[in-house]
Amino acid sequence: MGWEHKPNFGSAFINKEKKEDWHAAYRGDVMLPDGTVHYLDLNPATTKAGEQYFKIKIGKVKSIGAPPLSTHNQAKGNGFQPQADEEIPF
Repeated sequence: MGWEHKPNFGSAFINKEKKEDWHAAYRGDVMLPDGTVHYLDLNPATTKAGEQYFKIKIGKVKSIGAPPLSTHNQAKGNGFQPQADEEIPF
């Protein structure tokens, strides 16, 4: 079994494809709490006070049809657990 995303976590690596100034310095992906995996861009920046930080952009969905949560979280019971269908009273 290969590497598996976990909700609220992601990773980014140096963007070896960067050719323009507006391209992200780091690219990767992140899994949101709902289980969808999105593109992630990071760019180093500096505030007016001289403090360094990263600008972060979460992009479009990367994996359509991803499971709501990894099997890791379902086994531990620390995430969204689908509920049985109940009758709607109307």
